[in-house]
Amino acid sequence: MNSRSAYRGVRRTRSREALLGAAEELFGAQRFGTVSIDDIVDRAGVGKGTFYNHFSGKDDIGRHLALEIRYEVRDRIAPLKNVSSDPAVHLAIAIALFLDLARVRPHRARILSMMLAGASNADAEMNLRLRGTLEAGLACGRFDFRSIEAAVTTVIGIVSAGIRDILDKRSSTSDASVSELIVHALVALGVSRDDAETVSDLYLSEALYRGAGVSTP
Repeated sequence: MNSRSAYRGVRRTRSREALLGAAEELFGAQRFGTVSIDDIVDRAGVGKGTFYNHFSGKDDIGRHLALEIRYEVRDRIAPLKNVSSDPAVHLAIAIALFLDLARVRPHRARILSMMLAGASNADAEMNLRLRGTLEAGLACGRFDFRSIEAAVTTVIGIVSAGIRDILDKRSSTSDASVSELIVHALVALGVSRDDAETVSDLYLSEALYRGAGVSTP
């Protein structure tokens, strides 16, 4: 069984949901290193033994929470890809929605940014769709890069840095700033700047970027 299947098949229980909710609140409000398992179980209102029934430690619950956030956004990306068959457009949409998470759900975005540091392995299950998009773009000549590992790391690095930047100056971050990050990612993958800007202008419209962005609960 692959890691995503194992994650998706985890039995959902009230205690597990309470633990994930407490971890999200604490990790989103504080630095990861300052939060203890005792803090999480106290906030969740469960015993420490219950925590270890579900997770092996703090890094494990952080990883599961990051996966949950990442898959949630990825599920929102899938139907939007119908606007085009162009891998560059697919990547632009994905980056836009991950960055928009920092605007509308900053706690979740902060957690994702913290956990992305160790998630740039091109062969990781959570990166299969990104890898597929990059490989499709390379195969059709849309992208031009020599290393899939470097390409995956580049995209994840730009998204992670963009999330942190938006969180740091959320009130002053403009749509133009987000668009420039998307253009920068496409250029880094071999798309011309003019073409990258065209992709942004055509497909990251108000209706797509705002209307279908990550919604608040």
